[in-house]
Amino acid sequence: MKRFLWGILIIGFVLFSLSPTFYELSQKNKIQGRSFELVHNYITDYNFYLSRIREGIEGRWTVIEQYTTESHQGSFIQIFYLLLGKIQVFSSNPFLSATAIYHIARIVFGAAVLLMTALWVRMLFPTLLWQVMAFLLVVTASVWPHVVPVGESVRFGGPMAWWTLMDNLQRITFLPHLLFGQAMLSFLLFTGGNSETLRRSQNWIFLGLLAFILGMVFPPGLVFVGVAYGVMILMEVLVMPDVIRHLPLFLRFRLGGRNDRENSWIFTHVVSRVMIGLISFPSFLYFSLMFTLYPWKRLVELDIIHPLPFQFPEYIAALGPTLPLGILGLLFVLFLKDKKFMSVVAWVLAWLLCLFVFQYIPQQSPLRFSEMLPHVPLGILTTYVFYVIYIRAEVGMAFLAHLSSNIICRIFHSKDETCVSVLKKSYLPARKGFSGVYVIKMLVLTIPIFIIVVGIGVMISSFFWQKDFIDQKVAAGFPGIAMNNVIVYPINGFTDALTFIQENTPKGAIILSDMTAGNYIPPYTGRRVFVGHNNTVFLEDKLEAVHAFYRGEMKHADVWLTNEHISFIFFGPEEREVGKLSELQTVYPFLNEVYRNNDVIIYK
Repeated sequence: MKRFLWGILIIGFVLFSLSPTFYELSQKNKIQGRSFELVHNYITDYNFYLSRIREGIEGRWTVIEQYTTESHQGSFIQIFYLLLGKIQVFSSNPFLSATAIYHIARIVFGAAVLLMTALWVRMLFPTLLWQVMAFLLVVTASVWPHVVPVGESVRFGGPMAWWTLMDNLQRITFLPHLLFGQAMLSFLLFTGGNSETLRRSQNWIFLGLLAFILGMVFPPGLVFVGVAYGVMILMEVLVMPDVIRHLPLFLRFRLGGRNDRENSWIFTHVVSRVMIGLISFPSFLYFSLMFTLYPWKRLVELDIIHPLPFQFPEYIAALGPTLPLGILGLLFVLFLKDKKFMSVVAWVLAWLLCLFVFQYIPQQSPLRFSEMLPHVPLGILTTYVFYVIYIRAEVGMAFLAHLSSNIICRIFHSKDETCVSVLKKSYLPARKGFSGVYVIKMLVLTIPIFIIVVGIGVMISSFFWQKDFIDQKVAAGFPGIAMNNVIVYPINGFTDALTFIQENTPKGAIILSDMTAGNYIPPYTGRRVFVGHNNTVFLEDKLEAVHAFYRGEMKHADVWLTNEHISFIFFGPEEREVGKLSELQTVYPFLNEVYRNNDVIIYK
């Protein structure tokens, strides 16, 4: 059983996280007059990632922004999804193939993050009991829950429910690129805190290449690893008196002199991490340059124009009981100078530092650093608190017995050693099962088990919240497509029109629509759109022009369409809602109708 325990835990939690997906698939046949789609997380970003995968399926090796019309060269930004698209074994339909690839990636990389968590706890804790407890505390770490009445039953709710990473069920199989980055980040911190690994210089190249890949897939993750390595070095200096005493050696350090003890430390702990950083630095440089050019500059502008809300009190509440207990564990590690856990402490300190510093850097929201798996080190340090108390319970009880016996004997003016001996025995009965030590140990085990049970309860509640959402989508009769913050399955006429575009328009065609159709067109058809995602360059200005066009208020619309290289106009439910028009040809007679069904008209 022990041989398979970790596999069972990892597979079990991955399947549990996928339970809403399985439920949605089971409801597929109940949908009437609408097209089923297995949307994950939020529809706009889901289609965005699928469009990248489709680019890979269609043979591209660099990424083109399909959600804007400005001429630009391909880049390696979001290359991760394009490369996933090179796995072309699922379907002849690019959209269905992209969908399958996306969800399989969630499973694979979600399992990879849990595997890395298992490696961490197995390295840090000596026995299976504490390893499993740490793993469960990490995986089930939840918000401070509050009880929400739902009909005749109750569920758990909590702060920041809008930020998916706070949901301990959904985050296990969240966004593929994020999970990949988290697994890489965890591995780099795991190996970067291991002296034996860093002592071999050939490992630096390997770890540097991994860090480079991390930077290309998940740039904030590389920044975070760099900060964490810096914190590790500082902490190691502070807990190694010999190194502090010989710090002047650092100034005259030579690689050839690394047999010296202090030089060897500098070589292993400082130079190794600097070399890893230098090897990975080109990815940071590449992104820094690309973010000065459109359309990629829009990624930076977006955080400035629409900053993610971030309030420390709300975030602290959303981190749940593992935050205060994890901070307590951090203090335990520093007080006891337990070098084995220094990497975990550095992880937490780097996370706190990034949260603070990036409040003052508008190009990157501090909330992004909630993506650095803080629940992993906090869960491990929470376990450390109970582990230390547990293993020291017997020593602590003996000390208390000796201290209290001496105090009582002194009160009664008895200096007889027999007095102390008898009282000590009364404090520590011979029958261990009834001793104070046993009681303390049972209490120490009960508290984390209770936290885990509550965390699992939050996970179960998350499933039911998601189930309700799916049931509402299945039963929805209005609107025809997702718009005005209402999420529904699209009506058949809408997806039929997308099929027409895929089969009857040239590859280089640019389609005009409002935001919802624009969001669907790239993954469903492979065509570019004028607007369709927050990454659309100058989105705010373009939307004003789009709405003026659909309201029939645009003068010289034919010139505008030509200048923007737009070939086809999509006129569906959302576009009708904008202008309250039933036909566009009555306003713009130069348009030619090329497709019509009950829900959508397409003009050329």
